Amino acid sequence: MRDLPDPTSVQGRPPSGFEYILIWLCVAIVAVAGAFAGWQFWHTDRIFSGVHIAGVPVGGETRASALLRLHRELTPYPLAPVFLELSPSSTEGDGLARTAVRRWALGPELLAPEADLEGAVTLAYHVGRQGGWLKRIVSQWQAFSGRQSVWPEVLVGEGVVRQAVGDAASEVRRPSRPAIQIGDITLPPQPGLDVDVPATAHLILAQLASGQSGTVPLQTYSTAPPQSAAADRRQSGAGVESSAAEGISGGFTALQPVVLRHEPSGTAFALDAALLQRIMPGGDPSFLNEEALRFVVEGWANQVSYPAQDARLRFDDATSALTVIQPSRAGQRLNVDLTIEAVRKALATSQRTGALPIISIPPAVDSGRLNELGIRELVASGTTYFKGSSSTRVYNIEVAAEKLVGVVVPPGGVFSFNSAIEAVSGANGFEDSAIIWGDRTAVGVGGGVCQVSTTVFRAALEGGFPFLERHNHGYVVSWYGEPGFDATIYTPYVDLRFLNDTSAHLLIQPVVDRVEGVLSFRFYGTRPDRVVEIGEAEYKDIKQPGEPIYQEDASLEKGQIKQVEWAKEGMTAIVIRKVTENGRTREDPIRSVYRPWNAMYLYGPGTVIPGVTDVKEEPTATPTREENRGGDG
Repeated sequence: MRDLPDPTSVQGRPPSGFEYILIWLCVAIVAVAGAFAGWQFWHTDRIFSGVHIAGVPVGGETRASALLRLHRELTPYPLAPVFLELSPSSTEGDGLARTAVRRWALGPELLAPEADLEGAVTLAYHVGRQGGWLKRIVSQWQAFSGRQSVWPEVLVGEGVVRQAVGDAASEVRRPSRPAIQIGDITLPPQPGLDVDVPATAHLILAQLASGQSGTVPLQTYSTAPPQSAAADRRQSGAGVESSAAEGISGGFTALQPVVLRHEPSGTAFALDAALLQRIMPGGDPSFLNEEALRFVVEGWANQVSYPAQDARLRFDDATSALTVIQPSRAGQRLNVDLTIEAVRKALATSQRTGALPIISIPPAVDSGRLNELGIRELVASGTTYFKGSSSTRVYNIEVAAEKLVGVVVPPGGVFSFNSAIEAVSGANGFEDSAIIWGDRTAVGVGGGVCQVSTTVFRAALEGGFPFLERHNHGYVVSWYGEPGFDATIYTPYVDLRFLNDTSAHLLIQPVVDRVEGVLSFRFYGTRPDRVVEIGEAEYKDIKQPGEPIYQEDASLEKGQIKQVEWAKEGMTAIVIRKVTENGRTREDPIRSVYRPWNAMYLYGPGTVIPGVTDVKEEPTATPTREENRGGDG
């Protein structure tokens, strides 16, 4: 009989305790490595979880979605308030007794701060992505535990601060007073009180730069009282000789002009003796009247500063080539603060010359760098129809569309319809046509422009671009078909704005078919890897229009009746847009509220309308900004 092998010799010995520990340690290492790799992969184009910008959580967001969220939550930017304070001790030298502290609040409404949100998003994205691998892991852990916050750079104009200080100064300034003789009583002279506006503004700007709320003391100084009339008479003889001496040794006639020159352009400005007398009243370059100097320099800035001009382009669908239809041009501006400093330095030298700090501003869309713009394919499009419109309405559609030809929006940039077409006025090329005016349709400048804004809206809707501002018409307008898909504008108050959240420039190209009555907008760029789903509009809160309105019109004959308005139901329309990108889906509800619209008839004088009680003797439509949200119709 054959011997069978020992089972233990076939299967081997069981693992020892140390080997079990080693196996589980390897499994744990693989699991941690896999989780870490998954964590890094998920954050490939996202800000690391836990990062905050100015208190707003942006972890897990893409840079575009984070910027959109910041625009919504930090506009206007919640600047920490700074308080300007005048204590009683600051007024001891003016001869007036005070016991109360005076305070002025300088908040964001007054200072109008501008926050660099795009720069903050860039800094937030770099959290956990700089330095060696160990430093990156530590930074990511700190972010995850809520210890990584980014604060945007906040800019407050020095001119705005000076204006605020000047307003406070006007309340506390006190003129000095000479000694006054009233009968046998002599009132002593009284010094005045003035405010050092530049010094106070400098302290406020430093406090604002800290990002913390605080109190800044109003910087004051005493002004010497003038001499009395009797003292003037006693010194009149000596004064003539003294004045003559001043005219020789320290008079302003000896002041040499100061010249600042920008060598590349040959631009130059000069401060002659008359201006120097205002700017340097004491003749000492260390003590300038900076308010007067700033006023002069800001006048120079207005003369030489002009904005950059972006290129306008055209995309050829057949060849995918870009054509420049308006070349770009760099702008320039005069740095006011550096110019004031250059004047100070020039006054301290014998040459009395200096450099004029003119700074070049590059265009956001450079016609010399077309290959870097990323405009290579159709991204989205939208279409509306205007066949049957009046000739003036068609004309206004063409004018508005022409103003948008070749507009390019940089990555992270905001498209503003009002900024692109500027004012809707006769001076800007528009003609009279039907617009929504108060509680009826009337003739006004720019009728038809909302056909263009609605078409742009539909292209942006299809492309999944985030909307920063959009308004529907006051009532349902038949030109735009299904309610909920229109966008009105009313310059300069009501705008259509959306964010280019792609990584490439976005070219806006209109196509107007006057014969067929078709308006289309095509957006070209680099198509993002996302899916956009636009649901059917949901209608609720349906409100029926009231009874028809009849209004007498002297231009019509007796018995003649003319309908000028058609009844429309009021309603709330909600359209849900779903945008899926990088495995995440966001829902954008587009909500439109339309008020009911009554039918209106005009009739000639003496016309009898049986059973009608709502009759208006005269037109009563009075437009307001809110009513004009209906736009042009």
